Amino acid sequence: MPFRRPAPIAYAESSGNSSCSGSGTEQADQPSKRFRPERSAKILPEVKLYIVQAKIDPASLAELFALAEANCSKLCTRAEDANVILTAITMRRRFERHISWEVAKTKAVVTPSWLRDSVAEGKALPCEGYVAFPDLRDETVKNCPTCDKQPCTCEDTSDERDGTVSPIQHYPSPPRSTSSLTGTVYRRGKAEMSSFPRDSENGSVSLPVPENLLPPSPAISTNTAKLSWKSRYACQRASPLICANQPLAKELDIIKRSRALEGEERSALSYSRAIAGIKAYPHHITSRAHINEIPYCGPKIRGLIEEYVDTDKISEAREIASSERFQSLSLFSSIYGIGPNTARRLYALSLRTIEDLEVYYGVEPEETKESQLVELEHKSGHGQQFDTSLGETWIKIALGLRKDLEQKIPRDEVEEMGRVIMRELDELEPGCISTIVGGYRRGKPESNDVDIVFTHPNPATVKGLCKRFVRRLHEKGMVTHVMHLSNFRGHNPLRTTHWDSLEKALTVFTLLPSSPFYKGTRRRLDLIFALPEVYWTAIIGWTGSIMFERDLRLWAKDKVVMKFDSSGITRRYDSKPFYPKTEKEVFDLLGLEWVGPTWRNADA
Repeated sequence: MPFRRPAPIAYAESSGNSSCSGSGTEQADQPSKRFRPERSAKILPEVKLYIVQAKIDPASLAELFALAEANCSKLCTRAEDANVILTAITMRRRFERHISWEVAKTKAVVTPSWLRDSVAEGKALPCEGYVAFPDLRDETVKNCPTCDKQPCTCEDTSDERDGTVSPIQHYPSPPRSTSSLTGTVYRRGKAEMSSFPRDSENGSVSLPVPENLLPPSPAISTNTAKLSWKSRYACQRASPLICANQPLAKELDIIKRSRALEGEERSALSYSRAIAGIKAYPHHITSRAHINEIPYCGPKIRGLIEEYVDTDKISEAREIASSERFQSLSLFSSIYGIGPNTARRLYALSLRTIEDLEVYYGVEPEETKESQLVELEHKSGHGQQFDTSLGETWIKIALGLRKDLEQKIPRDEVEEMGRVIMRELDELEPGCISTIVGGYRRGKPESNDVDIVFTHPNPATVKGLCKRFVRRLHEKGMVTHVMHLSNFRGHNPLRTTHWDSLEKALTVFTLLPSSPFYKGTRRRLDLIFALPEVYWTAIIGWTGSIMFERDLRLWAKDKVVMKFDSSGITRRYDSKPFYPKTEKEVFDLLGLEWVGPTWRNADA
């Protein structure tokens, strides 16, 4: 079915079927014909509204969002910040899945009809006739807003007058190693144009950079007390790099990887969710009572965890790890360009080792012939990952480079690569800003590859810069192979492809002999160029982990009717884009507590 807008309406959050408290009869919540979007003055300036979205059809959801934003002081993203809660739910137990009863007791909890009728009457009506739950009648009447109350102070990141995002005073930053700087240099009132310090005697130029593109000083800390390991969403949990049950997570990860290699994606996702729950669980698992507390653990996985608690191992994981098939499929899929489908096909051809692959593809073990700088486009469909789309050419190249590419990259070398990259970029285009993302930013001591996100305060400068920069690095001998080179594409509200509004180059990189870290080793380096308005969503999207990002997208869909990915945020029902000016503002916009990068390790 093609995407259709739900009429020319504004935006908000909501919930469904309305019940009139006078009769206590539940009836379908349909869009009101008395809706008047042309009103310019706010009819309910004293109302801070939160809308529970359960049990609402899309048309009613859009209408209620529009009414709230056009006529209320603010539309809050947290129930705690509101003074009126709108809900179509009529059962307490279901309501408490969304909002605690203790919070509800401090608010006016009414049906959607209250908002519609108040707008139609041009004033806030008494809440008594719209009480959503009889048990909350007294509290709702007591907390019903009056016109002498103060305007809402809950955060709203958008300014409807000019479509821009209001700045806030907190800015995120990547973690830093003890050996050297890793993020954008920031000084009060002044900022270097490069993300890494350079001696002014060597020609660096200090120019003003918008404060919202710089990390905070000091960095924002994560209040883990406000995060719940019981949450169903990994983006609401604190997931450390090494958890209290890391060996158990590793055992389950073997089974998860086996399922993924065999094409059993749903089963692999089940194990991924269980592992994410274990990563956030704060206690050492020693009993079945502990096991029952972990979210997303079905009977099968609970049985495996019980076996581990009793024996310190999982026999299924041990059998898989020692099997020839798992070892071969894992080995094949470690080669860039070979995904699970290709790995299984190669195994079916009786190939078992890297040497077998080299013979099959006609590759010499040390083949490192440089590629031409070519532009490739990712061909896979929506939701697919890289598999065979790179073709046999890149499989041959990856096989020739495998001894280099399989080596881990220590943090100091990652930072050196960042310094070298930014020094070259500053000479090509002064004023760029960057952040090293991926596992490095989450605190890993070693990385499989290096991912860096770039931007420039001038959007026109960013467009086309990726290709120019890769050509420069190629000419200087630092980029030896380019596996993917993409351009910006137009705004795609449906997000039918992941590769839509960022410029990316997936490359093979080597430091020059003049670098103190030079070993002649080739490294995987991904360069991501984002327009300044989506810089922070790009940073979040490329920081990971996979399960954290998956649940962040799921939360945005389920809770705030948004679409989120590394290329931006849009509202689902009218495709309106939002442009958070800081990383923390992304979390604020989605109604989430801040989770720092080192607490986003929801994968094993």
